[in-house]
Amino acid sequence: MILTLLTFGDRLENHYQASFAILTYLKSDLISKVCVVTDRPKYYEYFGDSVDVIEIDQNIMNEWRGSDDFFWRIKMKAIEAAALRNPEQDILYVDSDTFYVRNMDVIANGLSKGQSFMHENEGKLCGMTSKTPRNMWKSLQGKTFAGVTINEDTEMWNAGVIALHRSHAKQTISLAIDICDEICKTDCPRRLVEQFAFSVALKHSSILTAAENQIGHYWGNKPDWNAKIVDFFMFSTLSGSSFEEDLARVQTLELSTLPTVYKEKSIKGKVNKLLDRVFPPKEVQYYKGRTQ
Repeated sequence: MILTLLTFGDRLENHYQASFAILTYLKSDLISKVCVVTDRPKYYEYFGDSVDVIEIDQNIMNEWRGSDDFFWRIKMKAIEAAALRNPEQDILYVDSDTFYVRNMDVIANGLSKGQSFMHENEGKLCGMTSKTPRNMWKSLQGKTFAGVTINEDTEMWNAGVIALHRSHAKQTISLAIDICDEICKTDCPRRLVEQFAFSVALKHSSILTAAENQIGHYWGNKPDWNAKIVDFFMFSTLSGSSFEEDLARVQTLELSTLPTVYKEKSIKGKVNKLLDRVFPPKEVQYYKGRTQ
């Protein structure tokens, strides 16, 4: 299958997260190639022939946002671009903040039996309690988008992983984009529309299955994971290790011991901000040297 990622912009963390993710997935022999859709192709020269780059720029991304100017439609079009370039391969799209754990064969075998995969089932839209899903349900219930009706059984799935069999990848992605575009013309809040559109399209087109036992997703603890990843690549830089050596070293890491979600109670943040105001730094100095 083709491992697919989307990265763009100046924030280095997006790119070193993606690079680390790629190393973890390349542990599996079932990944035949990696396709990175990016506006920073130079960042991925490190991988040599293991990565096929689809280069994009701001003009392409603006076009991919569509007539309703929806930012996360870019992700949907990137997955479509990878599927169109690799029509004979299954597609495994992953967010940059994911990592492979074990048993890629479960996903490969599932795809061959008509299943599709997303990371995890977050629940029925009608029963979700947070503000955005509640407002989405209020806006969308009973309505039909691209031939699919939103009802009490409609689910929201996490889109950190999207896996599609080659036989229906193009059609399913197209359906998801159509659903997204039609929802964007309503008063529905947009923040989760892209992942909801994928959830609806994949559930409508196939047996939708969770990949949470095979793939980790650290969306809720990026600071700790970023620190771990920076340490990994700083060691590589300082020791002069090669891509092949890094690929071997990543296989020795125990990634399941670092939390993927780590949330502090809100009162702690408020107290820390108050303490910072009440007790500012005792002393702050900057470089005082002369310019000449």
